[in-house]
Amino acid sequence: MRVLRGSVLVGALAAGAFLWGCGESPSAPAFPEVETVVAGGDAQYGTAGQLLETPLHAVVRSTASGEGQAEVTVLWSVEDGDATLAGSAAAVTDSTGSTYARLRLGASPGEVRVRVTVQKQQSAWTEFHAFLVEAPQLSSLSATSANAGDTITLSGSNFSPIADQDVALFSGIRGRVVTATTTELHVEVPPCLPARTVEVTVRLGAVASQGIALAVAKGGDVTNLDVAGSLDVDDPTGLSCVQLSGAGGARYLVVALSASTVGAAEYGYTLTGLASPTAPTPVATQAARRSAVAANTADFAQAFEEGIRDSEAGLVRGGAPPATATTLRAAPSLVPAVGDRRSFKVLNSAGGFDDVMAVARYVGSHGALYVDETAPQGGLQPSDLDTLAAEFDEVIYPTVTGVFGMPSDIDGNGRVIILFTPAVNRLTPRGSDSFVGGFFYGLDLLDQSGSNRGEVFYALVPDPTGVYSDPRPTDKVMGVIPAILAHEFQHMVHFNQRVLKLGASNVEALWLSEGLAQMSEELVAQAYAALGDSAGVARHREGNRTRARDFLSDPSAVSLIVTTGKGSLAERGAGWLHVLYLWDRGGGNDILRRLTQTTLTGTANVTAVMGVPWLDLISDWESALYLDDLGPNAFPYEYPHVNLRDLLKVDGTGYPLDPETLGGTDFTRAGSLRSSSARQYIVVPPSGGSLTLRLGGGAGGDAPDAAKLRLRIVRLS
Repeated sequence: MRVLRGSVLVGALAAGAFLWGCGESPSAPAFPEVETVVAGGDAQYGTAGQLLETPLHAVVRSTASGEGQAEVTVLWSVEDGDATLAGSAAAVTDSTGSTYARLRLGASPGEVRVRVTVQKQQSAWTEFHAFLVEAPQLSSLSATSANAGDTITLSGSNFSPIADQDVALFSGIRGRVVTATTTELHVEVPPCLPARTVEVTVRLGAVASQGIALAVAKGGDVTNLDVAGSLDVDDPTGLSCVQLSGAGGARYLVVALSASTVGAAEYGYTLTGLASPTAPTPVATQAARRSAVAANTADFAQAFEEGIRDSEAGLVRGGAPPATATTLRAAPSLVPAVGDRRSFKVLNSAGGFDDVMAVARYVGSHGALYVDETAPQGGLQPSDLDTLAAEFDEVIYPTVTGVFGMPSDIDGNGRVIILFTPAVNRLTPRGSDSFVGGFFYGLDLLDQSGSNRGEVFYALVPDPTGVYSDPRPTDKVMGVIPAILAHEFQHMVHFNQRVLKLGASNVEALWLSEGLAQMSEELVAQAYAALGDSAGVARHREGNRTRARDFLSDPSAVSLIVTTGKGSLAERGAGWLHVLYLWDRGGGNDILRRLTQTTLTGTANVTAVMGVPWLDLISDWESALYLDDLGPNAFPYEYPHVNLRDLLKVDGTGYPLDPETLGGTDFTRAGSLRSSSARQYIVVPPSGGSLTLRLGGGAGGDAPDAAKLRLRIVRLS
């Protein structure tokens, strides 16, 4: 479905529950087989009586599609250890499938195990671990001075005898704990440190000791990259780091990213930069390469969209049969004629269906336009219908089918019915900041109650005086309907290709389904560009451009693979920019066709089609968002043929992705990264000196394996 905010086209496709009312309604969606996965808050440390800072966060998702499941009741329980839940033990998952709990530690040191279980499927559970500890105390170091790479002894108390649990930091750069007892740690001084004084601390999670100064007499090797050279640092322990040269005024793009495919998860990260006080002598040179150094605004229209897509998922999951000629109701199967009257069932905001009588006003080669008999007078004129029908028949239909495949023809009339009805206007409450412009509902292609058993697209009507909702003048409706048609027609084709033809047991992941539909708008814009029709280009491209700019203004706030329950412009922008990248990098329309005509879902679909692991693909894309057409240098990560800066240009404004510039002095940036998201930085080491970079998990320690954190570094100049 396409919804509209103000004068801006908004594509909202989100997971969520839709509450069906009484009366005629589809069969209740089948509850899928699910699994429960940890999405945040695991392996925290705290002291007696502490309420852990980060909530325990689990996601209940379908084992078939990986999509989060809303409105699922779960039970939280403390299985072992001294702690209590702060709040009710029972919870209901939100629209992303997420559930949260807060944990307060007791008084007895030791490990705590907390379990979350799906009430309907008690085999679907997962556990969290927390640790009640006494704060580590660091009393002395075995040396006041050491070289990078040396091993020193840290003495004190309350250390963990498990070496991997102790986090020894040298001004934020982690050193490897070789052996550990409760009173002594043998620690390797990080090999990437510059020659300077650092502060040594010991942490158990967020619980830290006091610091002691250590002079690093001889620093480690410095990495030199050629301009446009790059490297990746992958290490969930955060032990790996890199010392970047500042010679020649070097500047770097640094991307801290998570390639997690656990939907709705968030992972703490800490990016540390440690500047050298003097200019070291470079001893390691690397050519341009890619290598591993080490192992939302809520509104009604978007909520309605959630219901449409979530209901389709439930119907497909439940095995609803396709509608066929033998299951048709009294609706005609022959090509309609202008003047024919026909009744339709149209979904209403209560979850039932309105009975609508409409008249065929235009019948073209691919589309049949019906207008509700209750539409306000003075609305769509014959010339308006001619214009819309010509756009659908001559540009939208051949463009979309030529790339994604053909729609079904359940009713045998060889046409897509486009129904203009005030029932769509009524879906939007008065005073909303967005409105439902039109939608396709896969129910119409299934043999279910409420189905029109044919290819139907529903659109609002001009309502200048606001009889049915807020006023919608004719020029406004005419301005938005074409892009909505392109978008929703792709959804119709996608449903046929995936569900009806291939028999998929689940619909496509919402983020990818929406990205493909938005790419349909872009393809139609390109078709108009080939015709030299700038107005047609603007009609179909402006919404995507607006959403993309919104995403790029703060990309780390958006998970590519999750559409939040309330939806946002930025999520739609991320999805379109990613599918545009796949299309551009993968060789064009064939990529889109293969993404559509498959039973694979989400990231598994993308990686199978592209033949690239998700970690590399997401790294390349997040880098390309900034590097594309940046300047005279040819960077390894770009949109190969699309000029992103030109495509998203708005007069009087710059490129929306404007990373923070760091370097010259020490810095720490801490926060969280959503699944498959990134934060970009520009890093400038001290002139003639160096800067050591390290990416770690929250509080400077480990990151969960599922986070798949990566630090990508590309030299800009």
